[in-house]
Amino acid sequence: MVHYRYFMGGTTAKGYVNFYENLIEQLDRVVYIEGGFTSIVSPILQRIANQFSQDHTVEYIHNHLMPDQLEGIVIPSLSIGVFDRTKMNQKRLVYPMLYEKLVYFGDGYDQDYLKEHEYELVQYHEEVKRLYQEAINHYQTALEHHHQVEKIYVDYLNARKANYETDQLIKQLFENNNLNKPGSVKHRYLGAATPEGPIDYVMELTDELSQRIFIKGRSGTGKSTMLRKIAHEAKDRGFDVEVYHCGFDPGSLDMLILRELNVAIFDATAPHEHDPQKEADEIMDVYELFVDGNPDVVHQDRLRKYKAAYKDEMKNAKETLKEIKEHQLNFERIYRASCAPEFIEEVENDLLDWMKKLV
Repeated sequence: MVHYRYFMGGTTAKGYVNFYENLIEQLDRVVYIEGGFTSIVSPILQRIANQFSQDHTVEYIHNHLMPDQLEGIVIPSLSIGVFDRTKMNQKRLVYPMLYEKLVYFGDGYDQDYLKEHEYELVQYHEEVKRLYQEAINHYQTALEHHHQVEKIYVDYLNARKANYETDQLIKQLFENNNLNKPGSVKHRYLGAATPEGPIDYVMELTDELSQRIFIKGRSGTGKSTMLRKIAHEAKDRGFDVEVYHCGFDPGSLDMLILRELNVAIFDATAPHEHDPQKEADEIMDVYELFVDGNPDVVHQDRLRKYKAAYKDEMKNAKETLKEIKEHQLNFERIYRASCAPEFIEEVENDLLDWMKKLV
């Protein structure tokens, strides 16, 4: 079976932003794991996914702080998801046990053991909170430098050309096709800023598609605006759209996937730089198509200054995320040590029993 990986939340220049509410609205059944932590919940999610992966496509949702760990899984054919509830904006359950199942990990922890380590836990937690704000501050400053770069290119953007080329692409993609159903929109991240640096799943998410359009260009040259227009057009025509937001600035778009058309179109520039690998892959260079003049040369000194400042802040943010990860892992080790393996096995079996009744 084909499987997909992506992120649903991340530390960004706008704070911690996630799209779980959008995802949950599109599922029939949801399992929430409450009171657990990534290093405890991830192995459970992986084992549950293994139970279904032979017969069903599984979507793996990775944790941006520990990108080798999971914070959720989705089985689209069963319209069910299992999530670490601490990673989302919590909402009350409407149909407990019928459409939603809540698993509380708090009952599995040894309270006496936690009391022994209370001081350490509080210290780790407070440090993580402080460092998260520090990381967000670095991203916010980096975004300011990024906006300065964008402003330079925006002044050279030919809106008439951009609109024309976007309209031509829309005609090419959709022709006269309309689907007799409401279009749906799924909001996600194709990648994230992590302690290991930027990670993305673009190639994996698009590998099965017959048409992939790699957008090249500079910041501020209309890439995100073009993707937004295509997404609106797709939804209006009844197509389902996967909208992948920028993990640095979630208000900006990085990729669209239209699986009903077998098409993906995405920003293929750094920090998720990719080049065509298949014969059918296409490049669309919006710098050449949309931009008049030569801002790269005219403003090379200013661009160099802003880009260097941006890279410095992103590097500082990455180092801060490393510190957060270290403290968070130390925090979770204490909780993991206080949790009996028998309890974890019991939770896992209970979840599987509930899910298998739905198959």
